[in-house]
Amino acid sequence: MKRARTTFLRSGLIALLVGSSGFLAAQCTNNNVLTGSAVTPPCPGTTTVPCVQGGQYALVNVIAGNQYTFSTCGASFDTQITIYNNAAAPWLGYNDDACGLQSTLVWTATFTGQLRVLVDQYNCANNTTCAPLQITCAAPPPPLTNDNPCGATSLTVNTNCVFQTFTNAGAGATTGVPAPSCSFYSGGDVWFSFTAPATGIVDIETAAGVVTDGGMAVYSAASCSGPFTEVACDDDSGTGLMPLLNLTGLTPGATYYIRFWEYGNDNNGTFQICLHGITSIPSGDCVYQLQMFDSFGDGWDGSTVGISVNGSPFTNYTVTGSSGLALIGVNIGDILVVQYTAAGIYQGEISYTLGILGGGCGFNSGSPPATGIVLTQTIDCLPPPAPPEDCEGGVTICNGQSFSNNASGTGCSLDLTSSNYGCLASAERQGTWYYFSPSSAGNVAFTISPSNAADDYDFAVWGPMANPTCPPATAPVRCSYSGLGGDTGLNYTATDNTEGAGGDKWVNDLPVLANQVFILYVSNWSQSGLSFDLDWDLSNGASLDCTVLPIELIDLRALAGDGEVEVQWRTASELNSSHFVVERSQDGSNFAPIGSVAAAGTTQGLTEYGHVDRAPHTGPNYYRLRQVDLDGSTTFSYVVQASCHAGGNVLGEPFPNPTSGNVAIPVTWSEGGTVEVVLLDAMGRWLSSEQLPIPNGLAVAEFPLGDRPAGTYLVEVRFPDGRSERTRFLKH
Repeated sequence: MKRARTTFLRSGLIALLVGSSGFLAAQCTNNNVLTGSAVTPPCPGTTTVPCVQGGQYALVNVIAGNQYTFSTCGASFDTQITIYNNAAAPWLGYNDDACGLQSTLVWTATFTGQLRVLVDQYNCANNTTCAPLQITCAAPPPPLTNDNPCGATSLTVNTNCVFQTFTNAGAGATTGVPAPSCSFYSGGDVWFSFTAPATGIVDIETAAGVVTDGGMAVYSAASCSGPFTEVACDDDSGTGLMPLLNLTGLTPGATYYIRFWEYGNDNNGTFQICLHGITSIPSGDCVYQLQMFDSFGDGWDGSTVGISVNGSPFTNYTVTGSSGLALIGVNIGDILVVQYTAAGIYQGEISYTLGILGGGCGFNSGSPPATGIVLTQTIDCLPPPAPPEDCEGGVTICNGQSFSNNASGTGCSLDLTSSNYGCLASAERQGTWYYFSPSSAGNVAFTISPSNAADDYDFAVWGPMANPTCPPATAPVRCSYSGLGGDTGLNYTATDNTEGAGGDKWVNDLPVLANQVFILYVSNWSQSGLSFDLDWDLSNGASLDCTVLPIELIDLRALAGDGEVEVQWRTASELNSSHFVVERSQDGSNFAPIGSVAAAGTTQGLTEYGHVDRAPHTGPNYYRLRQVDLDGSTTFSYVVQASCHAGGNVLGEPFPNPTSGNVAIPVTWSEGGTVEVVLLDAMGRWLSSEQLPIPNGLAVAEFPLGDRPAGTYLVEVRFPDGRSERTRFLKH
C-alpha cells in the first residue's frame, strides 16, 4: 500500500505513519515494567538481553557520543522499540518494521546515563513472549574528511561494482551548494569525486548499512569551490530505499562530485557505494547501449538478454546486482535481434532498455519483460523518437472520443521529480503521457476505467501552457494519488483539486479556454500491465480537436552520401495533411521544389518519410519542407543543411537539433582516414575537439553538452586534404 516511513528520532520533525488498518502508529507510552538489571554493553561490541516481553523495558547504561543499535529482528512477534531517558519524560526514538515485522533502531547517545529501551507488541500491547534484544555499541567515528566538496573522497570507475564502506555519521550540512532536487535533504551529507571515463558512462550504486534510506546527487563544477550544477539526483531507484544513478553523456576526463545523505538526516551511519562503467567505445557506425536493472538488487537469477547481429550467435547479458550496462557496436544496414530468456520467479524485478548511445533508449522492456524474440531491427543509426512513456513522446489527443491504452514501464527519461510530481508521491510507476488542447472554451472532465477493477490508477494534469513543455516545470493543476482501485478521474461534484493516498479517487473538473495546451499523465500504480479506458465528459461548450495542434514535425535532417542527399523527416501526429513538397536552395534563401511525398492524412502515431536528392549541388545544400493540407493551406518547416564535395568529403546535419544533451555529427569521407572535429562557440572560438577515425567511409562524432550554456554552436570538420566544412546547431 501507499505508506510513509516508520523510523523516528526526537532530533527532528516527527511524522506519524498512516498504517494499513487506518490508525496512527507512533511511539509507545513510557509505562512498561523493568526486566532484569541494568546492562552495560561493551564498546565496541554487542550484548544480548535474552528475554524482553511485550510491555517490558531493558535498562541500558550509555555514554554520550557512542552509537547504539537496538534490534529485535530475532523476535517471533510484531515488535516496536521506543527509547526514553530513564531520568526524563520525552521519548528519544522509535521504530516499528525495520526488519520485516520486527524492529531496529540506531541512536547516537546525547547524554551519559541510563536509557530505557521499551519493547511492545504492535500496537503498543503487552504479551508473555520473549524477544531477544540485541544491543550493539560503536565508538564515535573519527572526524569526517569528506564533509564538503573540497574534501571529497576520490573514487575509481571500475569495470564491475566493487563496494566500499563509508559513513556519514557526524556530517553537517554543506553550504554554498544548491539543495538537491530529490529525496528529503536536511544535512548530514558527505562528498565523493570521480573522473569520467572516455565513454562518459558511469553507474553509481549504493547499498544499505546503518543507513537504509539514502539520497544521492551528482554535480559538475569547474573546481571544488563551485559553482555547482546538478547533473542527476535519485532517491529510491536502487535496492530497497537506496539511490542508484545511471549516467551517460558525461564529459570524458571531467571531474564530477557525488553528494550522499540519509533521508531526513535522522539515521546516519555506514553505507556502501561503488562506481562502474565501460571505459572504451566499441567500433561501428554507431553504438547501442543496453541498460539492465534489478529493482531488488540481487540480480537476475540467470535471466538473460541476448543480442545477435547479422545472424551471429546470441551474446547473452545479465545482472548480478542492481544494474548492468553493455555497449554493442553496429554498422548501418546490420540486422539486430534481441531475445529475452526468463529464469527464476522474480521477473517483476527485471527490466532493460536498448537504444543508440546518447540518442534515447528506443526500446523499453517494461517489467516483467516479454520472453523470446522481442525486437528485430535494421540499423540506421538514427535516434529513435521518445516513447509515449516519456513526456516528450506524449500522444496528442485529437478529439473528445474515448480511447484505451496501457503502459509497459516508465520510459527512458526521468520526467517527474519533487519539483513537479505534486501528489504523485511515487513519481513514475507505469504510465503514459498525453497532450490535449481545447478548440473552444468550457469545462473538461474524464473517467479512467481500469480493465481490472482492482488496479489502482493515478493521474495528473499540468497546464495551461502555450505548447507542451517536457518535463512539466511546476506542480500539476489536477492530481489524484488515491490508494483505491477502480474508476478515477475529474468530475463535476468533487471540490478538491488534488488528493493523496487517502483520497476518494475524484478531483474537480477543469475549466479551459480555446488554444490552451495541457499535459496528462496516467499512471498504473499497481504495475499490472493491464489497460484502461478513458472517457471524456465535456460541458459548457468545451471541445477537443487537433486544429490548434497541426502536423507535429519532430525530426528533419539531410544526410549526404555518395553523390546524393537523403532528406528524412518524422511526424508525431497529423490532421488532414495532403502532401509534403521538398525544397532545396544553394544560398539558404531562394528555394525551389525538387520532389513531393504523399502525407498520411490524419494520424496520431509516428510516421516516417524520406526523399533522395540525386543531383545535389557541390558545396552546401539547404532543404526545407512545404507542408500542404487538404484545404490547400501550407506551412514551412525549419531549414537543414548538408554539404557535398567532388572529392567525397561530406558533413551531415547535427542531430538532434535543437538538443538539450549530446549532439552527434555524421561525417562521410570516401577515401577513409582520420579527420579532426572541432566544437566552436557562436563567435568561432575553440571549445573542444576530437580525432575521428573514418575506417569505412562514415563515422559519427559526438559532443556532450550538458554543462554548456544554451545558444548557437558551430562544428567544423577538418579533412587531411585541407578542406574544412562547418555546420551549426542550437542547444536549448
